[in-house]
Amino acid sequence: MAHRNRRRADIDITPLIDVLFMLIIFFVLTTSFARGKLDVQLPSGEGSPKGMEGAVIVTVDKGGKIFWKENAVTKEELKQLAASSAGRDVLVAGDRNVRYGDIASVLTILRSAGVTDAGLMLSGEKTE
Repeated sequence: MAHRNRRRADIDITPLIDVLFMLIIFFVLTTSFARGKLDVQLPSGEGSPKGMEGAVIVTVDKGGKIFWKENAVTKEELKQLAASSAGRDVLVAGDRNVRYGDIASVLTILRSAGVTDAGLMLSGEKTE
């Protein structure tokens, strides 16, 4: 019987693992960025942002639902959160289709909780 020399075919899977690792990182990052975005269409207008870089953002979506830093809150919770952060600037991002009364009630709650600097976020588009 003859003894055969067989060669084993070695497949280097290191590049495949690298590609898989990069895909996992990509999908983790894209889902974390997409999760923190609220869909609100701001009204158009121009304003001057004066010292509002570190402001707390209160969002009112088109259904009238209120969000404090992207967390849904009730009006009572908004009052407590605003009272605990009195002295900080607050920006109200109201959807352009929300009722004026809903934005006014949020501003009233903020004012009664001791927030003295509250502004309205605008899209920055020029109106005519």
